[in-house]
Amino acid sequence: MEALKIRQGDTDDILSLINLGRAMHEESPRFKDMDYDEEKLLNLGVNLAEQGGIFLAEKNGKPVGMVLGMVTEHFFGHDLMATDLAVYVHPDHRGGTLVVRLIKKFEAWAFSMGAKIVSMGVSTEVDAERTSQLYKRLGYRMTGCLAVKERQTNKVKEVER
Repeated sequence: MEALKIRQGDTDDILSLINLGRAMHEESPRFKDMDYDEEKLLNLGVNLAEQGGIFLAEKNGKPVGMVLGMVTEHFFGHDLMATDLAVYVHPDHRGGTLVVRLIKKFEAWAFSMGAKIVSMGVSTEVDAERTSQLYKRLGYRMTGCLAVKERQTNKVKEVER
């Protein structure tokens, strides 16, 4: 049995990460009913790979986990900050240290790129409390909340006159 390998990804990994991302998308109560555009993700993947913001875990050459993120200037100044776009480990590979190892690789990269802070979040609504506790154990502090309002799709009843 091959051990899990964690490494920085590149453009050759994008298509397999798009497939792994589909599993994340389908698992997410928040996102599963929204579209999933592989072409758009291909372009995003190229940009992330060029910056170095792809980290993946592989077993037998197949991605089973990922952290995708970027380093950018904060909107109000020139200090750099890192933020994740996706943190995902396939359900078959959860429960161990894999996600911690992925996050630590991302953090190390972000700080090496000059980021003053690393911001991580949970927007998929999958194990949000458990993931928040993990971030706290890794030294993060909770700084706010994420509020979401969906467009109502029910037909509005006409008021009889």
